[in-house]
Amino acid sequence: MPFDYDFDDNLDNLHEVGMRLVSFGQTIQFHVEDLGYYNPSLIRFYGKTEDGSDIELIQHVSQISFLLMAVKRLNPDEPKRKIGFSEE
Repeated sequence: MPFDYDFDDNLDNLHEVGMRLVSFGQTIQFHVEDLGYYNPSLIRFYGKTEDGSDIELIQHVSQISFLLMAVKRLNPDEPKRKIGFSEE
């Protein structure tokens, strides 16, 4: 089966992309709102935790490992936001 780069496209309107990270014995789960990169070896993930707190993860590409997951949308009445890197 081919790798699915369109994880978000396969979610219904009640769910959005979330990530789960496990590091140093702690697990963090958050709703992904946007992502980007810097200088091009750093990846930046922006989002909110379950309680609505802002979160930003900055990680070097050689260390990155994360789990994409479907999570219930925090604001289902707002239009669904597509995330990902631009292919321009």
